[in-house]
Amino acid sequence: MRKLIALMHVSLDGFCAGPKGEMDWITLNDGIFADAHAMIEPMGAAVYGRTTYGMMRGYWPTLLDRDDADPEQRKHARWVERIPKLTFSRSLQSSDWNNVRLFRDAGEMLELKKQDGAPMLIFGSPSLTHAFMALDVIDEYWLFQNPILLGDGLPFFHGQRKTRLRLVEAKPFAGGVVRLHYAKQTIGESP
Repeated sequence: MRKLIALMHVSLDGFCAGPKGEMDWITLNDGIFADAHAMIEPMGAAVYGRTTYGMMRGYWPTLLDRDDADPEQRKHARWVERIPKLTFSRSLQSSDWNNVRLFRDAGEMLELKKQDGAPMLIFGSPSLTHAFMALDVIDEYWLFQNPILLGDGLPFFHGQRKTRLRLVEAKPFAGGVVRLHYAKQTIGESP
Protein backbone atom coordinates (compact mmCIF):
# COMPACT_ATOMS: atom_id res chain seq x y z
CA MET A 1 0.00 0.00 0.00
CA ARG A 2 1.38 3.39 -1.01
CA LYS A 3 1.73 6.20 1.49
CA LEU A 4 0.31 9.67 0.94
CA ILE A 5 2.36 12.48 2.48
CA ALA A 6 1.19 16.09 2.80
CA LEU A 7 3.83 18.84 2.52
CA MET A 8 2.73 22.30 3.60
CA HIS A 9 4.15 25.59 4.82
CA VAL A 10 2.16 26.75 7.85
CA SER A 11 2.23 29.76 10.12
CA LEU A 12 2.83 29.35 13.83
CA ASP A 13 -0.92 29.80 14.36
CA GLY A 14 -1.76 27.05 11.86
CA PHE A 15 -2.66 28.87 8.64
CA CYS A 16 -1.46 27.73 5.20
CA ALA A 17 -2.48 30.93 3.42
CA GLY A 18 -3.41 34.45 4.44
CA PRO A 19 -6.97 35.86 4.34
CA LYS A 20 -6.72 36.58 0.59
CA GLY A 21 -4.75 33.42 -0.23
CA GLU A 22 -1.40 35.18 0.07
CA MET A 23 1.73 33.16 0.72
CA ASP A 24 4.26 35.99 0.79
CA TRP A 25 4.95 35.20 4.46
CA ILE A 26 6.63 31.86 3.66
CA THR A 27 10.34 31.75 4.47
CA LEU A 28 12.46 30.03 1.83
CA ASN A 29 16.23 29.77 1.88
CA ASP A 30 18.91 27.46 0.51
CA GLY A 31 18.80 25.18 3.56
CA ILE A 32 15.01 24.72 3.40
CA PHE A 33 15.10 24.21 -0.36
CA ALA A 34 17.90 21.62 -0.20
CA ASP A 35 16.19 19.76 2.65
CA ALA A 36 12.86 19.66 0.86
CA HIS A 37 14.49 18.43 -2.35
CA ALA A 38 16.35 15.65 -0.51
CA MET A 39 13.07 14.53 1.06
CA ILE A 40 11.07 14.54 -2.17
CA GLU A 41 13.68 12.89 -4.41
CA PRO A 42 12.52 9.30 -3.60
CA MET A 43 8.80 10.09 -4.02
CA GLY A 44 6.86 8.15 -6.62
CA ALA A 45 4.36 10.86 -7.59
CA ALA A 46 3.52 14.50 -7.00
CA VAL A 47 -0.13 15.19 -6.15
CA TYR A 48 -1.70 18.55 -6.99
CA GLY A 49 -5.05 20.27 -6.74
CA ARG A 50 -6.10 22.49 -9.64
CA THR A 51 -4.67 25.78 -8.32
CA THR A 52 -1.31 24.32 -7.27
CA TYR A 53 -1.09 22.46 -10.58
CA GLY A 54 -1.47 25.79 -12.40
CA MET A 55 1.24 27.44 -10.29
CA MET A 56 3.64 24.52 -10.77
CA ARG A 57 2.91 24.24 -14.50
CA GLY A 58 3.52 27.95 -14.97
CA TYR A 59 6.81 28.03 -13.07
CA TRP A 60 8.97 24.89 -13.01
CA PRO A 61 9.17 24.08 -16.74
CA THR A 62 10.35 27.64 -17.46
CA LEU A 63 13.45 27.17 -15.29
CA LEU A 64 14.84 24.50 -17.57
CA ASP A 65 15.37 27.06 -20.33
CA ARG A 66 16.69 29.94 -18.21
CA ASP A 67 20.44 30.57 -18.07
CA ASP A 68 20.11 32.47 -14.79
CA ALA A 69 18.31 29.66 -12.93
CA ASP A 70 19.81 28.58 -9.62
CA PRO A 71 21.43 25.09 -9.96
CA GLU A 72 19.38 23.68 -7.05
CA GLN A 73 16.15 25.01 -8.53
CA ARG A 74 17.09 23.65 -11.96
CA LYS A 75 17.68 20.25 -10.30
CA HIS A 76 14.20 20.46 -8.75
CA ALA A 77 12.71 21.51 -12.10
CA ARG A 78 14.14 18.34 -13.71
CA TRP A 79 12.57 16.27 -10.90
CA VAL A 80 9.20 17.98 -11.44
CA GLU A 81 9.38 17.28 -15.17
CA ARG A 82 10.05 13.55 -14.79
CA ILE A 83 7.81 12.68 -11.80
CA PRO A 84 4.25 11.44 -12.42
CA LYS A 85 1.88 14.30 -11.56
CA LEU A 86 -1.50 13.17 -10.20
CA THR A 87 -3.78 16.18 -10.60
CA PHE A 88 -7.23 16.35 -9.03
CA SER A 89 -9.58 18.77 -10.77
CA ARG A 90 -13.21 18.88 -11.82
CA SER A 91 -12.57 21.69 -14.32
CA LEU A 92 -9.27 20.75 -15.99
CA GLN A 93 -10.07 18.72 -19.10
CA SER A 94 -6.57 17.97 -20.35
CA SER A 95 -2.93 18.82 -19.79
CA ASP A 96 -0.01 19.43 -22.11
CA TRP A 97 2.48 18.94 -19.29
CA ASN A 98 4.71 15.87 -19.08
CA ASN A 99 3.47 12.83 -17.05
CA VAL A 100 0.11 14.25 -15.87
CA ARG A 101 -2.84 12.03 -14.96
CA LEU A 102 -6.14 13.75 -14.24
CA PHE A 103 -8.59 12.66 -11.57
CA ARG A 104 -12.04 14.15 -10.90
CA ASP A 105 -12.69 13.11 -7.31
CA ALA A 106 -10.55 12.98 -4.15
CA GLY A 107 -12.07 9.56 -3.43
CA GLU A 108 -9.99 8.13 -6.28
CA MET A 109 -7.02 8.37 -3.91
CA LEU A 110 -8.38 5.33 -2.07
CA GLU A 111 -7.64 3.19 -5.15
CA LEU A 112 -4.28 4.86 -5.82
CA LYS A 113 -3.14 4.04 -2.28
CA LYS A 114 -3.85 0.34 -2.87
CA GLN A 115 -1.20 0.22 -5.59
CA ASP A 116 2.40 -0.72 -5.00
CA GLY A 117 5.01 1.96 -5.33
CA ALA A 118 6.92 4.79 -3.73
CA PRO A 119 5.02 7.32 -1.63
CA MET A 120 2.91 10.06 -3.20
CA LEU A 121 3.47 13.63 -2.03
CA ILE A 122 0.75 16.27 -2.07
CA PHE A 123 2.24 19.73 -2.45
CA GLY A 124 0.26 22.56 -0.89
CA SER A 125 -3.22 22.20 -2.38
CA PRO A 126 -5.09 22.99 0.86
CA SER A 127 -8.60 22.27 -0.45
CA LEU A 128 -7.55 18.89 -1.83
CA THR A 129 -5.59 18.16 1.34
CA HIS A 130 -8.73 18.91 3.39
CA ALA A 131 -10.67 16.44 1.20
CA PHE A 132 -7.97 13.81 1.77
CA MET A 133 -8.07 14.52 5.53
CA ALA A 134 -11.83 13.90 5.50
CA LEU A 135 -11.17 10.56 3.79
CA ASP A 136 -8.43 9.78 6.34
CA VAL A 137 -5.92 8.84 3.62
CA ILE A 138 -2.93 11.00 4.65
CA ASP A 139 -0.23 8.94 6.33
CA GLU A 140 2.35 11.62 7.13
CA TYR A 141 2.63 15.38 7.40
CA TRP A 142 5.76 17.37 6.55
CA LEU A 143 5.06 20.83 7.91
CA PHE A 144 7.44 23.74 7.43
CA GLN A 145 6.36 25.87 10.37
CA ASN A 146 7.16 29.52 9.71
CA PRO A 147 7.82 31.97 12.57
CA ILE A 148 4.86 34.23 11.90
CA LEU A 149 1.40 34.72 13.37
CA LEU A 150 -1.09 35.53 10.61
CA GLY A 151 -4.11 35.92 12.87
CA ASP A 152 -6.46 35.00 10.03
CA GLY A 153 -6.44 33.02 6.81
CA LEU A 154 -6.95 29.49 5.60
CA PRO A 155 -6.40 27.02 8.46
CA PHE A 156 -4.41 23.96 7.48
CA PHE A 157 -6.19 21.49 9.75
CA HIS A 158 -9.66 22.80 8.88
CA GLY A 159 -12.31 20.18 9.68
CA GLN A 160 -9.79 17.49 10.56
CA ARG A 161 -11.14 14.65 12.65
CA LYS A 162 -9.23 13.55 15.73
CA THR A 163 -6.03 11.87 14.57
CA ARG A 164 -3.12 10.88 16.78
CA LEU A 165 0.30 11.66 15.34
CA ARG A 166 3.82 10.84 16.44
CA LEU A 167 6.75 13.15 15.86
CA VAL A 168 9.30 11.52 13.55
CA GLU A 169 11.66 14.48 13.24
CA ALA A 170 11.94 18.19 14.00
CA LYS A 171 14.58 20.07 12.05
CA PRO A 172 15.28 23.80 12.52
CA PHE A 173 16.55 26.10 9.76
CA ALA A 174 18.06 29.56 9.57
CA GLY A 175 15.31 32.15 9.68
CA GLY A 176 13.35 30.31 12.37
CA VAL A 177 11.54 27.76 10.22
CA VAL A 178 11.18 24.28 11.70
CA ARG A 179 10.29 21.23 9.63
CA LEU A 180 8.02 18.97 11.61
CA HIS A 181 7.63 15.43 10.30
CA TYR A 182 4.64 13.62 11.78
CA ALA A 183 3.26 10.15 11.02
CA LYS A 184 -0.13 8.76 11.93
CA GLN A 185 0.04 6.64 15.04
CA THR A 186 -1.01 3.05 14.51
CA ILE A 187 -3.29 1.23 16.90
CA GLY A 188 -1.35 0.06 19.94
CA GLU A 189 1.65 2.28 19.18
CA SER A 190 2.83 4.37 22.10
CA PRO A 191 3.17 8.14 21.54
